[in-house]
Formats: sequence, structure tokens, C-alpha cells
Amino acid sequence: MYSKYLQCRTVICRRKNVLYSTITETFLSQYKGSVRKWEFLKLQRSNFHTTQRLHYPTSVILCFGTSLCGLYIRKWWLRQTPIRQEKLINWYRKRRHILNGTLGFMSLILFIYCLTCFERDPIVKKSRLILFNQTQQIENAKILYNLLVRNEDNVVPLSDPMYARVGRILKKLSNSNQEIFKDYHWNVTIIYRMFDILTVPNVLILPNKNIIILSDIFNFITSDDQLAFILAHEMAHEILLHTTETISWGIMCDIATLLITFLFWLLYEKRRAAILCSGMYILSSSTYAWYKRRCETEADEVGFQLAIKSCIDPREVVVFWEIIKTLEKLSARKNFHIPIFMHHPSSEQRKRKIIEMMPAALELRRKAKCPELPVWDPKDYLPYYRKVIEKLIRKRLKILGMQL
Repeated sequence: MYSKYLQCRTVICRRKNVLYSTITETFLSQYKGSVRKWEFLKLQRSNFHTTQRLHYPTSVILCFGTSLCGLYIRKWWLRQTPIRQEKLINWYRKRRHILNGTLGFMSLILFIYCLTCFERDPIVKKSRLILFNQTQQIENAKILYNLLVRNEDNVVPLSDPMYARVGRILKKLSNSNQEIFKDYHWNVTIIYRMFDILTVPNVLILPNKNIIILSDIFNFITSDDQLAFILAHEMAHEILLHTTETISWGIMCDIATLLITFLFWLLYEKRRAAILCSGMYILSSSTYAWYKRRCETEADEVGFQLAIKSCIDPREVVVFWEIIKTLEKLSARKNFHIPIFMHHPSSEQRKRKIIEMMPAALELRRKAKCPELPVWDPKDYLPYYRKVIEKLIRKRLKILGMQL
């Protein structure tokens, strides 16, 4: 399976098995004296496969090729004599029932197939378009994993305390949400960089339930409660089937874009076709971005509830979004994005959503029989956190030869 394909250090969390072992000897010797065993946690070494390059053609190249194809056919048609054009039109008219019927039948088959690809997630009970089976999802995850990780040296060693910290929090989340995580197991891989470049702190989940964590994020989160929310957010993406549904809708969107692009360049002259295609691309990109933002908001809501059941302090989540907002402001990330094309809501919007959910969260916390919240408010430490973040950002920009 996937574990045989990769050769890196990963953490796998299972709900039923009582496992705490590894075939990496250095890690065994480090924990040999420990009599404590962790439920849900199994440490293993799997086989790494050298990263392959992106496979072309990409969507951009396909759109460009489709445009050229439509333009070529249009020019070919205009070069024909009126008599030749009339003959071709008559040929179509004689066979239009067969051609139109075949096209309609194929469209009906495609429509029926898409209807059979909808699945309901276990929490929101919403129908999701899933075009890939389990095997195909694992294959997609292999490709994405290799693109992100690049090589074995980019993976944080398994003996690093970050794995123990993440495993402890995953165990807590699994214990407090047993009815949801009953049949789930989670892979965790902590890496130094994504795509072999210096990137902002990030966490994402692949279609095979492998959570990829950029190690730099541990410099910005200030408590385990914040880390629990981040992990719960990614787990919510998988439970709500977002990871596979996003790819499925992306493919459908690409197919529709290619077809419409071909028709525009086939039926209209170049200037009008270019204008129509530009408008279509803007509409398509903004619609897909809106869908992605909706998924993020949904994962925030469900992930927040999952984390609350594990008795986190909900005020820490508000602090987390304040930290992210400060990070974005200092790194000037938002200056390079147009709001309608953003795939994530702004940090301010996400913070306001968490504040709106606070009364329900406190009630859910009470039902889970969690201890009382501390008297001190985590938000009181925000000025200190902001200074620490500014120092880290300045250090990073100094490495890149830039100034804040």
C-alpha cells in the first residue's frame, strides 16, 4: 500500500490498536526505558520513492491547445468555398439525428455516472461529488506527497519531540470524538519545506488521510490548544470529504472550461473569443475560489467543535487567528491576492466566525464535562506574541535579504 511506496518517517494513529513501536532502532533505544504505551499511536518507517516532476499537459497548456484547435478549425472552415461549405452543411443535415442522438446519449450517460458519484459525509450529511475510488485516492496522494516532500532529507526525524506532541494531541482528539473517528486512522509527516522552497507556516491533509505539517508552524503557535484546533480543522476536511471533492470539482470545472473555450474560438472571431474566454476564466476561477472558501469555513466550524470536545480553551483559537492576522500583515501576504480569487477566508472573518460560535462552544464544553476555563485570558498575552512573531519574521526576511 502507500506505506510500501514511501521511505520516510511517519506517525500513524489508530483508534483500536494499542501500539507504540517502530522499526527505526534509534527511536526504540530512545524510548526503551519508557513503560508507558500510547493508544492510537504506531510509529513506522516506510519506503521513499524519488519525487517525479509534474506531469504535463497542465490545465493551462490544455486551455491553450484547445484555443488553438478551435481557431484552426474556424480558419479551415473560412478557407472553404461556398459550394464546399454547402456540401458539408448538407452532409450534417442528413445525419443530424444520428450525430445529435449520439451526443445526447453520451451526455446522458455522463450525467447518470456523475449522479452515482455522490456520497454523504458522516457529520453534515451533505452530498459530495466523489469521482475517485479508494485506490485512485491513494494514487493521487502519492503524487501530491512526492511533490510536497521532494526527498527524505526534507522529513523531520522521527525522534523529534514534535512527533510526540502531535501524537499526544491526536490521541486526545480521537478519545473525545470516538463516535466519529471509529474507522479512521491518520498519518502525520512533519517536513522542513514544501515543494523544496521556503514557505509560510502551513498544514494540509492529503486524500489518504496523511497530515503534512510544516515544522515552522511550531514557532508560531503558542499552545497545544491551538495545535489541536489546527489538526481538528484538517481532520474535518477529510471527514467532510473535502480533500477528494475538491479534486473532483476541479476536474469537472477544467472539462467545462476546455469545452467552452473550444466553442468560443470555433464560433467567434479572435478578439471576441479572447474577451469571452477571459470573462469565462474570471467567472470560473472566482466560483471555484468561492467553493474553496466555503469548504474552509465548514472545516473551521466542524474542526472547532471536534477540538472543543477535547476540552481545549476556545479563547486560544481566537488568539490563533490574531497571530495569523499579524503574520499576514508582517509578511504582506494579502497584498498579492484579489479577494474574489482567494481560496481561504480572511483571518479576520474566521476569527469573527469563531467568536460567533463561542456560546455554543462553551455549552458543548460543559456537556463534555470539561474542567472550568482558567481565570487568565490568553488574549492578554497577544502583545508579547506579536513581538515574538515580528522577531521571527525579521529573521526570516533577513535570511532572504529583504527588509520589513
